[in-house]
Amino acid sequence: MVELQQIVEVHAAMVRRIASVYERHPDRIDDLAQDVWLAVWQALPRLNDPATLKSYIARITQNICVTHVRRALVRQTQDLTDLLIDTVPDRSPPVDEAAVHAIQLARLIEAVRDLPENLKAVATLYLEEMPIKEIALALGISESNASVRLHRAKSAIRLSFGDPA
Repeated sequence: MVELQQIVEVHAAMVRRIASVYERHPDRIDDLAQDVWLAVWQALPRLNDPATLKSYIARITQNICVTHVRRALVRQTQDLTDLLIDTVPDRSPPVDEAAVHAIQLARLIEAVRDLPENLKAVATLYLEEMPIKEIALALGISESNASVRLHRAKSAIRLSFGDPA
């Protein structure tokens, strides 16, 4: 079995990206990531196929993040300013390609955040470049269901960008 430190090094970026879809505040993203790694450490002995480690970690991450969001809604104690913080890009013309990419990425993340939970999960994993088969495995759904959800997520994102196609 691979040591946890190696697993964290390989998959930390994916865990943070998934967490950032569910949480905007950087400190809370860090807290979510810590919760994920604790859950991964506890769940590793139950991993049957090491080849599915990435989707196993993605599933754990999704579950931790969804639970985090649900608890926040139930408690309703989250500061409204945190909910309203938005990564609104500067409307001045970008100075270079990196700036354009950053603006596009911020818009995409915001569009994914606005998706319903079942579509958000599929879109987030798709953006992690996971194939449909792994997405289905990570979410515990059929491949056809994952494909349908991904199609719906893409359509919703296109609509949010003003593209009716």
